[in-house]
Amino acid sequence: MNTKAIYAVGGGIAAVAIAIFFILGSGNLRLPGGGQENAAPIPVTDLQIVLKDIAVQRVDERNANVQVVFTAHNPNRSTAVLETIHYTVFVGEFQMTSGDIGVSPEGFVAGQPDTFPIVSNATITLRDTKVAVRNSLTASSWDSMVDGTAQFRVEGAYTYRLTGSNFQTSYFENKEFTLTFP
Repeated sequence: MNTKAIYAVGGGIAAVAIAIFFILGSGNLRLPGGGQENAAPIPVTDLQIVLKDIAVQRVDERNANVQVVFTAHNPNRSTAVLETIHYTVFVGEFQMTSGDIGVSPEGFVAGQPDTFPIVSNATITLRDTKVAVRNSLTASSWDSMVDGTAQFRVEGAYTYRLTGSNFQTSYFENKEFTLTFP
């Protein structure tokens, strides 16, 4: 077997793979007549966060599990990484519970289990369950929540990043929201 030929073929394949990575992966590909100086900026649309459901289950006379279900839709052409949703659940004027979904990533995003990549035009569902405690101040709101007659208001904020083809951040946003259910 000719080892020099094997090394030459292997080296050629590696060189081609590296060249393709740098040309396509770095966004430096320029088509004839289509230089980047003439390219229009790609419009960025905020992620669409929807409050899909709030399910309440009484645990005992003072505690109830409150499950909050969000959907997040990415209407953009690039992948979005939803980092966090921080939310507070109200019934009437009373705060019943609050929570966080996700984490702000440190380092390489793929290494963070609590961040949520959303590819272009896709939707993901996120759930979180917290405990709401009944006390003398919140008793009537807690009771309506447990018996299924409550009107919920959820306030909070979410953070996300849009990424390019080489997974580098090109846009970051922190957006506040107020949602009601039902």
